[in-house]
Amino acid sequence: MLIPFFLFFLSTQSFAATVIIEGDMNEFVEIEQNQSFTIPSSGLKKLVFRFANPTSFASPTVKQEVKDYSLAYNPKPSSVEAETDSFGNKFTKVTWLNINRNAEINGKFAVAMNISLKELVSAALFPLKEIDQKEKRFLSVTPLVQADNPRIKELANNLSKGAKTEESAVIQILNWVVDNVKYTTNPPQYDAIYTLDTGTGNCQNFSHLSIALLRAVGIPARIVGGITLSKSWKVPLKNGTLVQSIGQGGHAWLEVYYQDIGWVPYDAQQSHLFVSPRHIKQTIGLDAKDINDSWLASPTLPPFREDIQANFVRDDIKLSLKDIKTNPSNYILTNAIIAHVAKPVIEVPPVEKPKPKPPKVMERIEFGNMAFPSFVDIFTKSKGEELGYKTLDKETAEYVTSEYTYAQAFSIERPLRIDEINLAMHKFGGRAGSLWIDVVKDEKGKPSMEGIRSYPLNLDTIKYFPGYQWFPFKFSKESPVSPMGPLIEGDRGRQGQASDNPVVAPGRYWIILRRSKDAIVNWFYIPGNPYGDADDTLSTAQGIDWSNILNYDFNFKVTGMYVE
Repeated sequence: MLIPFFLFFLSTQSFAATVIIEGDMNEFVEIEQNQSFTIPSSGLKKLVFRFANPTSFASPTVKQEVKDYSLAYNPKPSSVEAETDSFGNKFTKVTWLNINRNAEINGKFAVAMNISLKELVSAALFPLKEIDQKEKRFLSVTPLVQADNPRIKELANNLSKGAKTEESAVIQILNWVVDNVKYTTNPPQYDAIYTLDTGTGNCQNFSHLSIALLRAVGIPARIVGGITLSKSWKVPLKNGTLVQSIGQGGHAWLEVYYQDIGWVPYDAQQSHLFVSPRHIKQTIGLDAKDINDSWLASPTLPPFREDIQANFVRDDIKLSLKDIKTNPSNYILTNAIIAHVAKPVIEVPPVEKPKPKPPKVMERIEFGNMAFPSFVDIFTKSKGEELGYKTLDKETAEYVTSEYTYAQAFSIERPLRIDEINLAMHKFGGRAGSLWIDVVKDEKGKPSMEGIRSYPLNLDTIKYFPGYQWFPFKFSKESPVSPMGPLIEGDRGRQGQASDNPVVAPGRYWIILRRSKDAIVNWFYIPGNPYGDADDTLSTAQGIDWSNILNYDFNFKVTGMYVE
C-alpha cells in the first residue's frame, strides 16, 4: 500500500493562542428540524411539548434574520399555543390528548447570517458602574449559576485582578475557563459549582461557569440557546489553517453586556466577541432552564429524538489573520477590540498539565483520550418529576472516510511495546472495506517518514452496533505489523515475549488513519483539547500538506507495556 506523508507547516513547538481575525462571513441556509416522540403501545393520556422558535437579532458583530418559519404536526395536536416569555423568547406549546402513535413536529425555516469582524471600540471600564435596571437581572444568582458562592467570587476576583476595562476582565475570566474545563458528554450536573469541582462538562457547564464568574464581579451575562450546524469552516493561520467543527444539534453559549456597545456574543469553547456562522440563536435567559425545550406526559415520559438537516445555499467566508496572542492554551477566535485604558491585560499563565506517573517496568498500560459515550443522550428527565428536557449534547464525530485524511498525536516518555491501538468508531457500510493505521514519529512538529503500520482491520469482522465502539488495530503476531522503518534498536526477539510486537522509543507520534475506498466510518471526537495540546489533531485533503489544525481530539486508546 502506498503511504502519503504530510508536513505540518507551523511552529516546531506546539502552541495555541488567541487568533485575531478580520473579514466577513455571509451565509444563507435552509434548515429542517424534525422533533419526534416514540409513544408506547399503551398510548399516552397527554403529551405537552414546549419548544423554542428561531429568532432574528443583531449584535455588534452578528446579524441573524429568520425567514419563512413554518411548522407541521403529525398527528394533528389537540391544541397549539404561541408563548412569549419575560425575556422576549418565542415558544410554541403543543398538546396531544389520548395519543397512541408517534408524534412528530417538522419545522422549516431559512436563516440569513452576516458576521462582520471589524475592529470594535469600547470605553467600558472595570468595575462597572450604574448598570441599567433592565440589565441588572442578568447579575442574578440561580441554582445553576451560583455567582454568590465564596469560591466562585474568590476565583473571579483573582482572575479579574488588575483589569481596568470590562473587556480585559472578560478575557481573563474566559481564558481561564477554556483552559480549565474539558468537554464531556452527558454530565450528571450542569451547574457552575459542579463544573468548577470536576473541571468537566458540556456546553451548558461551560456557559454556566463563565456566567457565574462574570456575574460575581458585576458583569451582566446571559445564556443563549439555539442549534449548531456541523459543517466545518476554516480560519487562516500564519502557516496553515485552523478547522472549526461542532456537532449538529442543541447548543448553549453566552452574551456579555457592555454599557457602550450592548450585548456581545461569546462561545466559551471557541470564540470571543462573535459566534460562528454555524450558531443559530433561538433564546436567552438567566440559565439553561430559561432556554431549553421541555415536555410533560402522562402516565409516562416518552423518548425524544431530534434530527436537523441543513442546505447551505450560500456560504461565503472571507477572513484574514490580523494578529495572534499567546494566551490561552487552547485556540480562541476573536476580532480586534480597542479598550480605552493603556494598562495591558494581565495574561493568565498557561495551564501546566500534570504528567502521569510512570508505571512499573513491564506493567501493562492503557492511555489516550478514552472517555466517550456509546450513545449520546439528547434528552433527560428531571429528578422526582415527569418533566423531560434536552441535554444540549450532540454527536461529535468526523466522517473520516471522505476526501480528507486524519491524524491524532500522542506522546510517551519511556520505550513502549505496542499491543494494539483502538479508535472510537461507528461503521456505516463498506462490508468489503478495510482500515489500517500508520504510527509515525514526530519530527519538529510534523510526521516523519519513519514509522510502523498495523495490519488491515476488515470491516466485515466488525459487528454492526448502533452507537460507537472501539475498533482494534493489532500489532501482534496474530495480526502482524508491516514495518515502515525501525523506531527503536533491537528488542524484536526476546524469548517468549511477543517478539512481533513493535517497541517504540520515547517521543511524540502520530496515528494516521488509512482506508480502502469502500470503507465508511465515523471517528468520535471530544471538542477542545481534553487529551493533549491544541495542535495534536490534523487533517489534509491530499498529498503531504497537513496544514489543517482541528479544534478537537479524536478518541483513541493505546495499549501495551513499558520496557527497560
